[in-house]
This record gives sequence, structure tokens and C-alpha cells, in this order.
Amino acid sequence: MAHSGRSPMNMIPPRAVLAAVDFSDASRVALAFAGRLATHTGADLHVLHADDPLLEAAARLRGVDLAHEAHDELAAFTTAAIGPAARPPHHHVVTGPAVEVICTIAERESCEVIVLGARGMSGASRMMFGSTTEGVLRRADRSVFVVPDDWMPPRPEAPGLAGMGPIVAAVDFSAPAFAAARAAAALATVLDTTVEAVHVVPPLPVPQRWSAYAESAVQRRVDESASELAHVLRGAGHDAPMPLRVVTGRVAEHLAEAVEPSPRRHPILVMGRRSYGERGGAPGSTAYRVLTLARVPVLMYLQKP
Repeated sequence: MAHSGRSPMNMIPPRAVLAAVDFSDASRVALAFAGRLATHTGADLHVLHADDPLLEAAARLRGVDLAHEAHDELAAFTTAAIGPAARPPHHHVVTGPAVEVICTIAERESCEVIVLGARGMSGASRMMFGSTTEGVLRRADRSVFVVPDDWMPPRPEAPGLAGMGPIVAAVDFSAPAFAAARAAAALATVLDTTVEAVHVVPPLPVPQRWSAYAESAVQRRVDESASELAHVLRGAGHDAPMPLRVVTGRVAEHLAEAVEPSPRRHPILVMGRRSYGERGGAPGSTAYRVLTLARVPVLMYLQKP
């Protein structure tokens, strides 16, 4: 499948995708997603493993060329995860701290998207990210796909990401959210699926005796948000309208619920992300909560200037 209608503004579809792996099951799943994304968009696939400096030094003392062995292991790992590819992936084994290496190679190879696994984020452990995933989300100056450990392609026999959809954009009144909505529309076009938008109005924390006033104020916000956001989303760039759903409640929980997968529904969630210079580049607490709850791939989208 080839590129179509790529917008320089939102970098969708990507020309190059970077999958960072550590040979864990979580990174195998992320690599499988990255391989299908690259196939579907016609992008170059780069597969990276960061060798731990202390481990490499210990191996060298025993006369073992760990980098050479890692290259062989990485090639075998990639083949097992994505199978034979029409366009052979590029393999990289680099010694250094994982977060630093991932960000450096993504920049060097001009990869618009980094794909990482949400290591161990199931059950009680979903409350905490793997340090590498969190570090990349904090530091990378490009978009990041976070793939849950148990993700499976909806149509394993088909190439690419056939069957994925709809694309759901989490929107608010921020510039990153509007950019994410445009990226969601572009991704929906690439994957030949529909696009939706969800906005959550949180409740007002007030004493019980003021609850009637709070409910009235929240409903007014819902009505105003629906009108204003619908107007903005008309220019998101998708051929078809982008349906907007405005709900009230806890933001992270409602967003996770909006992308709950089912046998006939295989969503991808797109959320806006600020640059490294804004709030240290890290997603806010709500975004982290969404990433721990969502059972679908989440694109943390960062619009490049």
C-alpha cells in the first residue's frame, strides 16, 4: 500500500516508523503493530534495540561481541514478529540509555512516529508505565504510538491494519487537541475507516447543597462545547463529517470507554501531546490515566512546527 494525501502539517501517513524493542513480549506486540502500520502506509520500518552499556561491557570482558549477537537476535525477533516483509526493515543496535538512543535514532532516521509497547500494563500494573515508554513520551519530539500488550490485528490474514477503526480523537479547546483531530482524520483516510471525536466535560466539585447549580453549569458547558467544537471540527480535513460526542463525567474513564474494543469495533485513540518545552513534554495526568486504561493503540500526536 502506498502513501496518499500526506499532509506536511500532520505527518500522516508517515514516511518512516521506528519500533523500539527489548525482546520482551510487549515489544513483540508493538513491533507487530509497527510492521503493519509501515505496510499499510508504505513507510520504511526501522527496528531498534538499545544495548545496556554495563551489559555490553560485561560481555566484552568475557570476549563476547554483544552488539553482533544483538544484531542477529534482532533480525530473528523481527522476522518472528512481522514475518517476511515486502520492504526489508532497517535494523539498529546502539549502545546507550534506551530513552536517549530511541530519541536520537528517531531524529537521525527522520522517523515521524515511534511505536512502543505499554509494558506490563494489565491488571494492577496498568497504574505504572515502563520507564522507557514514559521516558520517550516525556522527551521525544515526535508522535508516539503506545500499543497495549494484548493487541492483536483484527484481520491477521490481511496485510497492514485492515479492519482497524474507527479512529477516535479526544478533543478539547487546546491547539494540540485540534492538531490531533486533524491527524485522526488523516489516519482514518489512510486506513479507510471512519473518524469520531469525543469531548468530556468533567463535573464541578461543589458541596451537595450546590449540586443543582453545578448540574446546570455543566449542562451549559456541554451545549456550548458541542456547538463550538462541531464548528472547529468541520475543518479537520476529512471527506466525511466528524461526528462529535460530548459527555460528562471523569475524563480518562470516558475516553477509555469510548474506545473499548469489541468483535466488530477495533478503535485507535488519538490524543494531542505538547512539545518537550511545554510541561516538560510529558502528557498530563489525565493522558497518563487514559494510557493505563485504554485497551487499544493510542497515538500521542505531536504536531511538528
